[in-house]
Amino acid sequence: MTTRLLLKPPVRIRPGVLLERVERSVLGPRAEEELFRVAEVLSEGRVSGTSYYGSTLVTIDLSRLGITTPERARLLFSAAEGSVRVRLRAMRLAQSDALRRLPDQPVGTAIVSTTVRLDDTKLLLDVDLELPLALSSATVG
Repeated sequence: MTTRLLLKPPVRIRPGVLLERVERSVLGPRAEEELFRVAEVLSEGRVSGTSYYGSTLVTIDLSRLGITTPERARLLFSAAEGSVRVRLRAMRLAQSDALRRLPDQPVGTAIVSTTVRLDDTKLLLDVDLELPLALSSATVG
């Protein structure tokens, strides 16, 4: 006599949602240009060991663009926070400043961190970067 194992029949599993529609405002190229037209940029940095460490703060006073209400400022903040172009442009500003401080110094690939904040009607973009300094065989002696 053989014993037979009773197995449960196969069950169809439904995967989670792969794509979800989200209502969101986005910045166009003209809006991005206007943001950086009124931006104030403050950078600092120093060389430590074999890397340059820098920090750049991009301050955009939204009231200079006619945005004075908290609701409109939050809407623009949300769009800027999710904008790859805005973050990329801020990163390029930070890296450009670092390269100005390191004339004729070969550098490696930057490690960059960006944060976007809203303070009343000021949009604040913080960029921190670490830029490895490339050592050549001539300097290793």
